[in-house]
Amino acid sequence: MVSGTGRLVRSLGLGDATLLVIGCIVGVGIFRTASLIVGHLQSPLLILLLWAAGGLVSVCGALCYAELAAMFPASGGDYIYISEVYGRFWGFLFGWTKLFIERTGTIAILGFVFAEYVRRLVPYGELALRCAAAAAILLLTAINVAGIRWGKYVQNAFTVLKIAALGSLIAVGAQAWLGRRTAVVDWTLPPIDLPILQSLGVAFVFVLWTYGGWTEAAYVAEEVKQPTRNIPRAILSGVALTTALYLLVNWTYLTFVPIGQLAGTPLVASAVMEGAWGQAGAVFITWMIACSAFGALNGYILTGGRILYALGKDHALFGRVGTVHPRLHTPVLALWINALIAIGLIFTKTLDQIATYSTVAISVFFTLAVFGVILLRRTKPRLVRPYRAWGYPVTPLVFCLAMIMFIVDVCVMKPRDAIFGFTLLAMGTFLYRWSRG
Repeated sequence: MVSGTGRLVRSLGLGDATLLVIGCIVGVGIFRTASLIVGHLQSPLLILLLWAAGGLVSVCGALCYAELAAMFPASGGDYIYISEVYGRFWGFLFGWTKLFIERTGTIAILGFVFAEYVRRLVPYGELALRCAAAAAILLLTAINVAGIRWGKYVQNAFTVLKIAALGSLIAVGAQAWLGRRTAVVDWTLPPIDLPILQSLGVAFVFVLWTYGGWTEAAYVAEEVKQPTRNIPRAILSGVALTTALYLLVNWTYLTFVPIGQLAGTPLVASAVMEGAWGQAGAVFITWMIACSAFGALNGYILTGGRILYALGKDHALFGRVGTVHPRLHTPVLALWINALIAIGLIFTKTLDQIATYSTVAISVFFTLAVFGVILLRRTKPRLVRPYRAWGYPVTPLVFCLAMIMFIVDVCVMKPRDAIFGFTLLAMGTFLYRWSRG
């Protein structure tokens, strides 16, 4: 066992932290969710407004997280904030949920999706697909174990690639628009009645899922230079840039593919590029989506180890993982534990199950963290706040209301998976009591 005498080192600048945020937000959702959204909502204008609303809700959350990150610049992100606001029990419950339900589930999903897209270019069977996903997780974990600089290099390179992929889609849309080769789009606003509102609610689930990941820079606070300044900027800049890219990409989808065909086009990015550049375009975007999944996978592996590290420092049950390698300056054991759990999920659970039960459980804690801004303003008004959330108290209230609606909607749509997620969350209560003896 490696001695816990090592320490994390500050080697991430503002650009690195911003690319980490963008890299974790932009996974594969933006390349695939358009057909799911159109399946519930057929108004192009409402679809773009929904994506703008998703960006607005994310910005509201990001503003609040920026205030918390500046107040508590320690690795662990929400775990630190929730522990500070609600106490050790809720911090432990969040750590348990984040690591063993949501984070490892997300790593498993991204590994699986990466292998799935590679299979479109290099055919192989189902078992080989799962092995390829596991191999990607093992490779990236080894890279991040070797040092934060290696994880940073991989993250920055693949985030640039995914921005290029989104840029290519936007360029194709602009080219079609300038050449007057776009589909006929009805941009009028339909009557807002109860069925439309219900459809908006269901579609918003996919939008919020695609925006997930903007909290990631907070998890590496102890490795960011000037964290009280750079983490808030990274979170806000990352969300703002991603929102702009998402709006432009969805504009491309809507102007390139007729709305009546979009619902039946699950691989919409591939369809757009193939229509513009032929088969070479389809191959190009497939590789780029695989790279996007790979980059997001690296980001979640990098940050996930820091959450378990923070949990291990505070709770005896996970004490052995709250250590840093003295030479590599990384939480080695925490990184490998995350990898092994994620690989176990790849071979035992389906992607839909993981996505549903993990998302609904962790959303409870995102809501608690943002509501914590309001509580701290009231209970500890004299606490030093290097950054104060713009638009307070509207911004935290908007975010909390949106998340509550999101949680209720998932519970109604898929109650069994939601119950399973909350049951796993509740197991943390027994672990906490056991850890205290």
